[in-house]
Amino acid sequence: ESFRKVLARAEEFYNRAVISYEKGDSGAAEKYYMKAMQKLQQAKLGAEINYRLKEEFDNLFAGIDGIFQEMNGDSISSLEVSDEELEEVKEVKEVKEPGEVEAGKKYTIPIDPDDRLVKKYIALYTGRNKKPIQEALERSGLYRDMILKVLRENGLPEELVYLPVVESLYKVNAYSKARAVGLWQFMSGTGRNLGLKINYWIDERKDPEKSTRAAAKYLKQLYEWFEDWHLALAAYNRGESGIGKDLKFSKATNFKALQDTNAIPMETNRFVPKFMACTIIGDNYSEYGFVLDFKKPVEYDEVELEKVIDLEVIAKCVDSKVSDLKKLNPSLKAWCTPKNYPKFKFKLPAGTGELFRENIAQVKNLTPARGFVKYRVRKGDVLGKIASKFRTTAYAIKRDNRIRNVNRISIGQVLRIRTGRRYVTEKKSGSRMKTAAVKSGAGQVSYRVKKGDVLIRIARKYRTTVASIKKSSGLRNADRLRIGQELTIKPGREYSGG
Repeated sequence: ESFRKVLARAEEFYNRAVISYEKGDSGAAEKYYMKAMQKLQQAKLGAEINYRLKEEFDNLFAGIDGIFQEMNGDSISSLEVSDEELEEVKEVKEVKEPGEVEAGKKYTIPIDPDDRLVKKYIALYTGRNKKPIQEALERSGLYRDMILKVLRENGLPEELVYLPVVESLYKVNAYSKARAVGLWQFMSGTGRNLGLKINYWIDERKDPEKSTRAAAKYLKQLYEWFEDWHLALAAYNRGESGIGKDLKFSKATNFKALQDTNAIPMETNRFVPKFMACTIIGDNYSEYGFVLDFKKPVEYDEVELEKVIDLEVIAKCVDSKVSDLKKLNPSLKAWCTPKNYPKFKFKLPAGTGELFRENIAQVKNLTPARGFVKYRVRKGDVLGKIASKFRTTAYAIKRDNRIRNVNRISIGQVLRIRTGRRYVTEKKSGSRMKTAAVKSGAGQVSYRVKKGDVLIRIARKYRTTVASIKKSSGLRNADRLRIGQELTIKPGREYSGG
């Protein structure tokens, strides 16, 4: 294949990946992204071309790092410990004599404070790994009352309120390497089987109450199937089919026998002891030296929606921000409320329900279209760069302009571009954003770092590169931005002040 054919094929795979991801098919998207990378590798670009793409690579690596840091805030890896760390644990904090845990509180699920692994995890979670447990227990205050209510309604043990500590550290947006999501860490297939909607528009694994009701349903099924809470919890982690096979293979009849015969994966082997450790700590936190400031449940108004509504429209109706609405409704994935979802319950800031009803009645267009903008191609432009500027995709520009060969756009050519929603939002909020930046000198601006800022986003706003900001601001480590820190930025030529 010629160089241009290989490049065109790579872009074709990339476009398929984008379309697949936007349709909610992350598996297909990952496959096409890999194919695109493999094709690029076949192109053998050489040192000169790669060097001339230096700024693009700088942005790519900084972008990956920034996104990873952002996502890592919701990962649950901080509870994981290596075999070496677990083996090193010798000292165990004991606040009760053997058997006192059972005497102090009767548990439905057998809790063994004398188990070797339970003791080790108690030592870890009250020692070097104390901080994530403390934060998880404090976060549990947001949902504890709701979860206990659901557990009681289903006749389930109340100690299961500590299962989300092990599963997600009580983070609604938590994700795992295996792509499990939410407080209760459901895989997409399991979530759908339990009645949760998971598609382009919505992921109800992130809805605290709906996912809790699904978890209660699943835990009840598992206990009815195995008639043993330790096996039910192990199956929650490994799957009922997996535990069934393990029992058959080892001829075990309980979890301890599965452990003793090494018949289960290491993760499942440790899962039940982790749960027991978290239950003991949670019920005796002050005795383990925790001083907890439990978060209070968020108050809100709730309305039922029959039609799809743009979140920006809703935000205007209640004088709020889209970001605040998404915090109240973490299951929403798109720019609007979910399609084909009658009587969708939408949470609004407390006290704004009536205001919303009054204002939404006056809105004629619930999903106003963004329309097109015209853009004249300049020297050095490529579709990917133009797409990034207008927060859309190269594929969308190709489709709307009937472009067959992305390498054949010409200087002066006028493109019709349907801008992305982020572009519209950034334009609308331009006047507010300008308060964060003041003119400096020699074509530079001074920017004060705000909460949530990462260099890649600041660079995109000013149409420049991470490398340029690091150089002009004298930054050595792009990861160490401080709120209030002042950056000196030389905006790119395409920056219009918005």
